Amino acid sequence: MLSVSEKDAINAVLNGYYDAFGRDSAAASAFYGEPTLIVAPNQFVQLSTRADIEAFFDRIVASLIRNGYSHSTLSDRRVKLLTSTTALCGGVAIRMKADGTEMQRSGFTYLLQKSNVGWRIHEIIATDLDKLISAD
Repeated sequence: MLSVSEKDAINAVLNGYYDAFGRDSAAASAFYGEPTLIVAPNQFVQLSTRADIEAFFDRIVASLIRNGYSHSTLSDRRVKLLTSTTALCGGVAIRMKADGTEMQRSGFTYLLQKSNVGWRIHEIIATDLDKLISAD
């Protein structure tokens, strides 16, 4: 069973990441470990360094902003501890436009690993909304 403190620590990482995403790629990339894998339906990207992660976010956010993007939130979180140092977190990213309307909903599963610096995201997997993981 996932302890409350570990679940809180994992949620703190995801909260920090979602707070920074879209406004500060350097801050957002600080929640990631090295290397990081991005798995999308038609794309697999390995990002070896923090600079690679930051540049990847810069490209993604630039394309979102062209469509009116403002910020994102992560809802329907489902945290599953796999080992004492490895966890999955699935959820629905809700992307919002600057005018307050919803832009899109996307499912994601994050693989996190705990090290001497705490929990860090090491993989993002695009996930169908009806295929999100179950929580502990």
